[in-house]
Parts: sequence; structure tokens; C-alpha cells
Amino acid sequence: MIESTDFEFLGFEDVMKTHCIQHGTITILRVTKGKIALAWSDSDPLFISEPGMYEFDSPDFAFDSFRDAEENLIQLGSKKVVQVQTGQVAVTYDDGLLKILHNGTHEINSSTHIIRRFLSLQEKSIRLATLSAKERKSHNHSRKSKTSQSADYYTAEEVMDSDLTICETKDLVKVGIRADIFYSISDPEKCILKIDTDELEDLVRETAIATLTNIIRSTALNQIAQSKNVSAGSPFDQVREVSPNPAKSTEENYPPPIPVTPVRTNEETNPPPSAPMAEFFDKTHDEFMHKLHDDFHLRYGVDISNIRIEAFKIMDSNLSEQISKHALTTAQIENEMANLEGMSLISTQKEKTSAEVKNISALADAEALKTAADAANQRRINAAMAEGEALRIKAKAEAESFKLKVAAEAESIKLKAAAEAERAEMISKTDLGKQEALLAIYSDMVVNANKGVEKVIYLDPTINRESPFALSTMHNLNEDLHSLTKLGIVSSQQGNGNL
Repeated sequence: MIESTDFEFLGFEDVMKTHCIQHGTITILRVTKGKIALAWSDSDPLFISEPGMYEFDSPDFAFDSFRDAEENLIQLGSKKVVQVQTGQVAVTYDDGLLKILHNGTHEINSSTHIIRRFLSLQEKSIRLATLSAKERKSHNHSRKSKTSQSADYYTAEEVMDSDLTICETKDLVKVGIRADIFYSISDPEKCILKIDTDELEDLVRETAIATLTNIIRSTALNQIAQSKNVSAGSPFDQVREVSPNPAKSTEENYPPPIPVTPVRTNEETNPPPSAPMAEFFDKTHDEFMHKLHDDFHLRYGVDISNIRIEAFKIMDSNLSEQISKHALTTAQIENEMANLEGMSLISTQKEKTSAEVKNISALADAEALKTAADAANQRRINAAMAEGEALRIKAKAEAESFKLKVAAEAESIKLKAAAEAERAEMISKTDLGKQEALLAIYSDMVVNANKGVEKVIYLDPTINRESPFALSTMHNLNEDLHSLTKLGIVSSQQGNGNL
């Protein structure tokens, strides 16, 4: 019970549902998770982010609003909280000077520090088309807004051609290329200082179209076209372009648009680009990147990372049909050549296998013959070695036997000579012995002189004493021995004299 003339009841407030209760100078705030309360306290901005109940009783306190904590920019007066996500930067100007804020939470307390915008650094893709994106949307919108009586005003082919880059080849044939360019901002400060970032997409598109047009203009048609519709890419990353009924399709050069799906191609679905087309795509990619990548990076701080060429179209339907027929004929010829080459490879492999089998058999026979010959040679060698060993042993035994025999004979001769010498010495000591020795010498001389005599002639020694056939008498023999003895004595004396 309150009894006072100054008390006035105004009503009830649910504090669980009401986040801000104000009465006079009293303010009660309930801050929940994910919310930030913005208020003025003594003319200064106040941010309350911690959850809880807050009560203020001051005429200088004024509640402003609640903001979501996930907002990129929360600002009250000169105080700002900037949350920069990964993949973007905040473009700000501090006292008129450009300042780039990178990812993270930034608190700013300056009235001269202005937050201009957030700029994405993520990679973007642009379809290189003669019409801009706004013109294509306007084109499609105009087509949808036509009445049923004039629905054919824009054909499906015109809509499909609206995203092509139309250019001329070296031989002045109009072609269309469906291509995408991928780019990102690598140096945001340089990019902002050089160009208006809102016009960056148009700059990239127009420069890329001009570069691609110059490349096509320096290339002849026969270096590009092998069929009227060609998809670029690796053989396992082709774009499926299939018409439910190609014979009844209202389009000459493109089937009805369907979702693009990467598929694994083969000869029955969508074959990979022919060699000239693949070389053209590679050449175009390399030359395009060479001309734009470094220039954009150094001049604008923009990274041109890639160009993807999806399809190529000859705008002249008659010429396109002729090239398509020629490509079909070429494909059939290549298929037949591939089949013939396959059959040739099979035949060659069979002959090669047969030759290898024969070669293996011949090698086995030769190895068997070689083994048999080696065994026979080894047996002969072993037999010869055994025979040689036997001969060596036999020769050694005979040599030992002969050596023993010679030694025995030598020993016998030595004993005999010693005995005869002893006998001669004993005989020589007597006169009879001397005469006997002389007779023995004479007897040996006569025997040796008459060896080989077949006829004997008798000569009387008393008649012809000077004949060489006369037998020596004892007297003559004695004289001869005496002469020899004198010669031996004289020779011995001369030898002593020389000494």
C-alpha cells in the first residue's frame, strides 16, 4: 500500500519479454546472447555486449537500439565495431587516407575514420559474352514478356547465343566461343587506388573479350573446327550436351539447355576433342594467360587465374553442317583405321607369341644339346685325366726303377773297378803281373782290331814286318810301351818345371 499524493501508477511491464523499460530517467535493459545494446551515456556511445540485466538512473543516459552481434558493422556516433570475415576486407578512410582492414574484429573510436564498404577477395567467374549480364537479363525478360502470338520473336538459339563471344577467324569466318574467366583481387589497396571496384567486372570482361578476339583473329578455321559443337576439357571431364530427340530439335547448332553435369565420356556418348581442337584450346589458354595475368597483377592488383573454354560454334549454319559431316566421315575413317590397327596388333601379337614359343623350344633343345655335349666332354676330360695320372704314376715308377737300376749298375761298376784297381795294384807289384797286364792290353788291342773282320789273310811277320796288317810282337809292344813311358816322364817333368 502506497499512500502519497506524488505517486501515480502507470501500468505493468514483463521484464522477461521486454528488453528495454524506460520511465523518466530510469532505464532497465535486458541484454540477451547474440545481441548488443547501443546507448548514449554522458554524450559518449556505449556498447553493452555481455548478457544480463542493466539498470540506469541518469538523465544523461539514453537507449538507442539493439543490434545483432553477427553484423559486419555496428556503429553509433564515432564508435564503430567492424567484423571482417575471412575472404574479404573492409575499405575504410582514416582522415581521408585509405586504410584496409583485414579479417578479424576491429574497434574504432574516431569520427574521421569512415567505413566505406566491404570488398570480397574470393575468386569470381565471368561469362565472356558479347552481351553484358544486364543485357542478357533484359533479353531473357523481354522474351518472357512476349505474348503467345509472338513467342517466337526470340528463338531458343538466340537465347543460347546470348552468352557467346562472337569473333572472326583469320579467314573471316564468324565463330562463337563460350568461355568463362576466373579472377580475384590479390592487392585490394592497389585495386581501389587504380580503378572503381564497381567497374572491375566490366573491365575484366571487356579486356578478356578483346584479348580472346585477337587470339581467334590470328587463327585459321581449319586449326580450330573439327565439328560444329566441341566441348573443351580432358577426356574424363566433358560437358554432356544431349538432345532428347536430336532429329526433331528446333536448333541447328545447340540442343535444348539442360543441367551441366560432368560425365565420363566414351566413343558412344561425347568423344574428347580432336588433336587440332585440343591444341587450339591449349594454345588459346596459354596465350590468353600470358597476355593478361602479369599485366592485371602489376597494374590493378587483380589475379587472372584461369580461362575455361566450354564450347565452340560456327555461326554460319551451312558451313557448320558441312564441317559436321566432314567430322563424322573423319570419325568413321579413324574408327575403321583403329579397328584395322587393332586387328593388325592382334595378328602381330599372335605371330610374335608363336615365334617366342618356337624360340623358347629351340633354346630348350640347344640347352639340352649343350648339356649333353658338356657331359660327354667332361667324361672325356675325366678319362684323359685318369689315363694321364696312370701314365704319370707308371712313368714315375719306371723312372724310380731305372734310377735304382742305374744306381745298382754304377755301384757294381764302382765295386768292380775298385776290385780291378786293387787287383792291378797287387799284380803290378810283381814282374809276372806286369807281363800279364801287358798281355791283357795286347789281347784287348787285337780283339778290338779284329772286330768286324770277315776274312783273315795270313802274313808271315818275318817276311813283311812293316805292313799295317802285321801283328805286333811282344818286342815291338814292349818298345811302344817304353816310348810311351818316356813321353809320360817328360811331360811330368815339364809340368813341374812350369810350376
